[in-house]
Amino acid sequence: MKAKYYLWASLIILIVSCKKINIGENGTVDLFLIEKYEKLHQSCQIDEKTVKTENEPLLSYKDFESYDNETFTFKLTSEAAEKVKNLKPSVFGLPFAIKANDELIYTGYFWPSYSSASCAWVIIDPIMMQNNQIKLQLGYPGQFEGQTIPDKRNDDRIISIFRKDKKLR
Repeated sequence: MKAKYYLWASLIILIVSCKKINIGENGTVDLFLIEKYEKLHQSCQIDEKTVKTENEPLLSYKDFESYDNETFTFKLTSEAAEKVKNLKPSVFGLPFAIKANDELIYTGYFWPSYSSASCAWVIIDPIMMQNNQIKLQLGYPGQFEGQTIPDKRNDDRIISIFRKDKKLR
């Protein structure tokens, strides 16, 4: 009888003391479409103080399989890649925001490669997605000489979340 009691007590202690492991337990990185914003100096630069994102992320942390901080590439789940493929950005882009733990880190645009307009800001070309990977680049069609685009793609808050969850490549 005593052995049975100790067995049940041990089992209860084991269950209570086990740490629940959640994906993203170290934080989250999410991509939101931007509902409202203003630009600075008649450029593509988004004034981050004016950004209001949609309530729900387009891509939540579970949609990101990994982040390569050398190529600035997110590897997405198949379902998330479909969401990106189904976007219909105009030739002037579709604005997005990257948040870490619900804090705005940086903004950019889904900017399709069929656009003839240039953009000196962070862009993702949804048409050029391959192997469920989206690449964050500075400027479209690239960065022009003399242009300065603040580069927050490897912000410490983002990197630490991906690193802790072993999603950094």
